[in-house]
Amino acid sequence: MQQANFDPIAADYDSDFTNSTIGIMQRNRVWLNLKSTLKSTQLKTVLEINCGTGVDAFWLADHGFSTMATDISPEMIRIAKLKVNEKDEHSPHFEVAGFHDLEHLVKGRKFDLLFSNFAGLNCIPEEELILLNQKFANLLNPNGLMIMILLGKKSWLERLYFLLKGNFEKANRRQKPDLAKLDNHSFQMTYCYSVNETKKIFSNFFYLDSKPIGIAIPPSYLEPILKKLPFLKFVILFTESILGTFSFLSDYADHTYLVYRKK
Repeated sequence: MQQANFDPIAADYDSDFTNSTIGIMQRNRVWLNLKSTLKSTQLKTVLEINCGTGVDAFWLADHGFSTMATDISPEMIRIAKLKVNEKDEHSPHFEVAGFHDLEHLVKGRKFDLLFSNFAGLNCIPEEELILLNQKFANLLNPNGLMIMILLGKKSWLERLYFLLKGNFEKANRRQKPDLAKLDNHSFQMTYCYSVNETKKIFSNFFYLDSKPIGIAIPPSYLEPILKKLPFLKFVILFTESILGTFSFLSDYADHTYLVYRKK
C-alpha cells in the first residue's frame, strides 16, 4: 500500500523543484501539452491525484476547470490549502487521499478528467496499478480522459549522465524497481513503465497519445549544472520545442505525457 513518504520534503518542494529552472521548464511543457489536448474538448471537471503543493490544480482552475485535488501527504495538502484564496469560488478543492481512497472520498461523483503529474503513479508496482485501472475508470464519466505524466523508462539523458560518471548501475536504474532518494532521510521505491507497458496495465482505457517531457530538459537533480551554465537553457528549450513533439521519443525522455480515454 502507499506510504506518505513525501511529508518530509513538502516544505521545500516548491523551492527545490516547482520554482527551479528545470521544474519550470518541465511543467511548462506539461501545460503546453494539456492545452493542446483539452482545447477541443468539453471537459469541465477534474480529479487530480498526487497533486503535491497544488501548482497544477491552480493552473487547471485558472483555465476554467472545476478541480478537486488530492494527495496522500497531509503536509503537501496543508501547504496547497495555504495558497487558496477563500474569496475565489473557482479555487481548487484539496483533500488528503491516497489512490485507493478516491472512490470513498468522492461518494459516487464522476469526473471528466483524471490527472496525475510528475511520476506519482511511479510510486506503486504494476500489480497495484492493475487494480487501480478499474478504480480509475469508475471515477470517470463516459469517454472521460486520464492524463498522466510518468517517468520515462529509457531516459537517455539520465543514462548518459551516469555512464559518463562511470556508474553503470545507476545508468540502468529505471529498468527495474529502484529506491529513490527524496532527501537525506526519506526514500521512495519507484517503478518505471514504458508506453507499451501502460497500454497493457490500463486495459479499461483506449490509448490516445504520448509526448516526451524532458527529451532535452534534464532531470531535476542536474539543476546545479544548469545554474553554472545558464546559457544552455535557451539551447535546451529550443531543442525541446522540436523534439518534444515526437511521440516515438516518449520513453527516452525524463518524463512521458500519456493520454487515455475511458472505454
